[in-house]
Amino acid sequence: MRILILNQYGASDDAPTGKLFGEVAEDWTKAGHECEFVSAERGYRDRCGGRWGREFCSLASLLWGGVSAKRADLILAGSSPPCVLVVAALAAAWHGAVLVHWAMDLYPELGSRLAGRAARACAGVLQGWMRSAYARCQTVVTLDGDMVRVLEGYGVSARVIRPWVCGAHFGRGSSVESVPDGAGERPFFRWAYSGNLGRAHEWRTLLEAQALLEARGVEAELVFQGGGAAWKPASEYASRLGLRRCRWMPYVPEAELVPRLLGNDCLVATQLPEARGCLWPSKLALFLGMPRPVLWVGPSGGAVAKFLEGKEGVGCYACGDIEGVADWVERRMALGSHVAPVLDMGEERSRGLEGWRAILDQVTGGAG
Repeated sequence: MRILILNQYGASDDAPTGKLFGEVAEDWTKAGHECEFVSAERGYRDRCGGRWGREFCSLASLLWGGVSAKRADLILAGSSPPCVLVVAALAAAWHGAVLVHWAMDLYPELGSRLAGRAARACAGVLQGWMRSAYARCQTVVTLDGDMVRVLEGYGVSARVIRPWVCGAHFGRGSSVESVPDGAGERPFFRWAYSGNLGRAHEWRTLLEAQALLEARGVEAELVFQGGGAAWKPASEYASRLGLRRCRWMPYVPEAELVPRLLGNDCLVATQLPEARGCLWPSKLALFLGMPRPVLWVGPSGGAVAKFLEGKEGVGCYACGDIEGVADWVERRMALGSHVAPVLDMGEERSRGLEGWRAILDQVTGGAG
């Protein structure tokens, strides 16, 4: 079977989605299928120009690449750039191909909830286009139960395959699990947010909890490592709060990421309530496989919180629960920064690839 994979980023790019699709393609190729990537020319770190212009150019590039490619039997579509499934549906109709979609971000819902008036004004038209594209899909896969429920509004019965850490074969019982506490000789407890700080992520609760910890005289330091659209407003708010122990650090090269994360005492992931059901915080796939406590600040009662609640070394708090977050950080200081990983990353990766193998077997009727 010949397969086209339509995604904004290719397997050789730094983007997590490109790497995930690359591992799926590698696995399918080993099973005897021919896989070809159709991606936009821009790289993950190439953010020059306005976003709307970049996304439109990417969609145009993907449409041309999709219809001009050698005839395909199946098209696997990602969800970047927004509404790429519409382009993939057109390409699938052109080729007479089966269409499968991995919905990692749900647009236009996410844009209309976070991006303001212009996105909301376009949402109705885009939802109509997406409804037609979903109807063209034989299979839709998404990332958690909240996203499944959003897709039900389109009449879609979606499966769930969470993202995994690409190339990860370590987890419980590994050398990573046995590393010591992150603090070492450091006299304070470092809790860290690492990655993109975008419009879907909560940061105010973290900063106000750090302010409360400092007011209590607690020796804790909050670190933001990465970048993103909310980086500037968050850092300005930290200055207004007069935080003494809040550091802002740039992205690190991929080869340095795991050692840098292990240098912290606690890892933090967040999500605004508005983003519930529109995306899944992919950084959790890495954090939960590391021997460090994990703090989740996000929608109460959401699929992520339900998945994490009760896990050893994990704290779950709603956005705005400043005292709850501060109290948890203070308790973790007494308990130490080493915990057993919640997930085995190798097992998660194998489970994800097996899920995609089963979908391909269903599409092909089990033929290689």
